[in-house]
Amino acid sequence: MEPKENPLDIFFQKMLMSSALFDQQLVLRRFNPRWTDYIESYTQLEVEPGIHIYDLLPGIESTIQAYIDRALAGSMTTVDGLRLNSNDSVFYWDASFVPWAAQQGESGFLLVVTDVTERILSRQILERKVVDRTQKLSALYDVMTIAAQPLELSDKLDQSLERVMDAVHAQFGTIHLLDKDADMLHLIAHRGLPQNLADGLRIMPIDDGLMGWVATQLAPLALADIANDERSSIVLRDAGFRSYLGVPMIARDRLLGILSGYRQSKRPFSQEDISLLDSVADQIATAIEDARLHHKNEQLLIVGERNRLARELHDAVTQTLYSLTLYAETSMRFSQTNQLDQAADYLNQVVETAQQALREMRILLYSLRPAILEQLGLVSALKQRLEAVERRVGIAVDYHADGDISMPAHVEEALYQIAQEALNNAVKHAAAKKISLELKQRGNVVDLIISDDGKGFRLPKSSENGGLGLISIRERVDSLNGILQIDTMIDGGSRVHVELDLDRASISSYSTNSLSLL
Repeated sequence: MEPKENPLDIFFQKMLMSSALFDQQLVLRRFNPRWTDYIESYTQLEVEPGIHIYDLLPGIESTIQAYIDRALAGSMTTVDGLRLNSNDSVFYWDASFVPWAAQQGESGFLLVVTDVTERILSRQILERKVVDRTQKLSALYDVMTIAAQPLELSDKLDQSLERVMDAVHAQFGTIHLLDKDADMLHLIAHRGLPQNLADGLRIMPIDDGLMGWVATQLAPLALADIANDERSSIVLRDAGFRSYLGVPMIARDRLLGILSGYRQSKRPFSQEDISLLDSVADQIATAIEDARLHHKNEQLLIVGERNRLARELHDAVTQTLYSLTLYAETSMRFSQTNQLDQAADYLNQVVETAQQALREMRILLYSLRPAILEQLGLVSALKQRLEAVERRVGIAVDYHADGDISMPAHVEEALYQIAQEALNNAVKHAAAKKISLELKQRGNVVDLIISDDGKGFRLPKSSENGGLGLISIRERVDSLNGILQIDTMIDGGSRVHVELDLDRASISSYSTNSLSLL
């Protein structure tokens, strides 16, 4: 009678998957050829019985020991996509840990595995591509949303550049616009550039360098290492830039400028990066073109409004003032001949006519009040500004306003413009992370306080010096007979405090300074 074939022998002969038998001490006892192929691809050791599992695959103990303990205790465990790291290699197994006991009293566990590394890595690559593509679509949507917001063009460009550079994983980005002569590119927005580098890229010839190639060819340019490209400028090479991606910004079949992204690594920009930057360039070009057309329309509207005001001044106020002059001259003649009753009658006409002229002037001035103040009022207009600009660029905002604020229209307008100037300084120049705005009213006294945690600045010694924003704030406060206090220090933030007495502010409501704002 022939001896029965050992079931374990049958198992190792028939099993197609990689299989190995370990005893209670985790020492390798038996294995099939597939196991040898697997293990020798991860280690330099020759696979043979008597080797401890953690000598074969050092570093995996913390990952599989719990499964081994369950198998030795009599419980089978199956794990899909088990991630292992050994000998500086990362691989993935679908693994089964099966209890084993022999008739002779021996025991241990069987380890049956299928290497699924290629499948897992392919899936991870696909998932990363999906995430990356989703991020790019989200960035494009955000840029489209920013372009549609009622923001200043500079704010739109800064926010769009920030968003798209994050999406393509570029540390630096620039937007250059072509000048009217179409021979120079001017830097109007940048992301991440130190000041000296921004100065070096401030003006670029249209027919020179990487951007010059993009401008003349009207096509995207992607380079993995600009240091090896003769078209790259010394400025870019010295800055340590490696990868470059530039795309033309075109609107109405006309080149407006160049959108560029830079990386410090040689990792090249992908085709998806190029497509995203190309699409964003179209959105930015459209926003720039819209801003230019809007500016032209504004100029036409200003001319039309001036003509309308001139007609109304001539038809109403000028005629009224002319009548006022006649009444005054007639009253003077009667008073010189001692006809005091007649003189008094004409003086009454002077008073009535002067009041009529004042009413007409107020109507004309009120018609020039900013539309947002007309629609929302000062409190809501300031809140909308903070939401639309400061919060959008990632600045934390702390806004407090009294619920019951009442002031003349010209004071609201002046405070709104003052707040705009102070907030613009904090956003554009102070590199602030937090801005606080407080508007409160105590009886006839109004306080506007704007503070930030930015880098501060040196106060000019003379009130006649300083940037245009600071000068504008001073002029507006002076026009309202108010008090301006500015506290600032280098790296210590800034605080602008405007205090207005509404009675004193009303005296100057139709002064020469106010009329000059027309």
